[in-house]
Amino acid sequence: MPARFGETLVDAALSEGVLIPHDCATGQCETCRVRVAHGSVDDRGTSYGDTVLACQARIIGDVAITMEELPAPVTEKGVVEAITELGPRVVELAIRLRNPLAYRPGQYARLGFAGFPARDYSFSAPMQTDLEPDLLIFQIRILRQGLVSTALGKGIDLGHAVKVSGPFGHAYLRTQENGPLVLTASGTGFGPIWALARAATLADRNRSLSVIAGIRTPDDAYMRPAFDWLRDHGKEDITVSTQNGAEGKTLGKMALEQGEADSHLPQLNETTSLHVAGNPAMVERVKTRALAARARCYADPFTAATTKPTLLQRGRNFLRRM
Repeated sequence: MPARFGETLVDAALSEGVLIPHDCATGQCETCRVRVAHGSVDDRGTSYGDTVLACQARIIGDVAITMEELPAPVTEKGVVEAITELGPRVVELAIRLRNPLAYRPGQYARLGFAGFPARDYSFSAPMQTDLEPDLLIFQIRILRQGLVSTALGKGIDLGHAVKVSGPFGHAYLRTQENGPLVLTASGTGFGPIWALARAATLADRNRSLSVIAGIRTPDDAYMRPAFDWLRDHGKEDITVSTQNGAEGKTLGKMALEQGEADSHLPQLNETTSLHVAGNPAMVERVKTRALAARARCYADPFTAATTKPTLLQRGRNFLRRM
């Protein structure tokens, strides 16, 4: 298609009636990351490996890009089917939909519980059962000031009506990538990381996979069933790090490591794909490491929305989660 010199990839595509998925258009949300197959662009500092942000990268000559087709966002109705305690102030929320919702592991949805403000939560997978097509799973930390999370099991109980909008987000599993996969989480950032690890394992058991989960104390290690599933499927490269109390402690057969999750990243290079979710500061450190190694990095920073939601916003310009 024709394009003008200096146009962004998003604008050039839109002028010809082609939609490159995008959201904030400021280079923050990364929804529009595309692969440069041939040619080159002025990446404006947004390159990771051979990918760029289409809302920022500008035409400087002939170029061919590729992108994965994603499910279009829709809104479906459902009800709360289960609220299961996983650990200290962490629950697994199951929502039964009238119609299945197509999404990619690593994406998120906006949940609107009747009588409550909408919040964004990343899709997860069940800890101990198979995932059903019309059942959505989320891992949610209960925050003391969380207007929605504190109502789970109280004002929001079994049978509560909910509208689910989505899927949204750029940090999904890329089906065309087959190099080493490093999945890093802190806290309930493990929710989307577990969905990614499970899907990647089922898609290709021979793919190199490293999982790093950061927790505050050993008591916060609610994700042991997920680790057991991964080991049963041949994935042994699993690290659990704690900020406090790691000395001499184990999680099953695994020794607990001391420190933040990102302090245990393996060696990275341009063939590595990283996914990171959780604490924004940790996410930024992982992104910096990935950039230095020219590894692809897909980030999902968690920022809490509390009883004053208009004062707190995520990096991708959506009120977030709790």
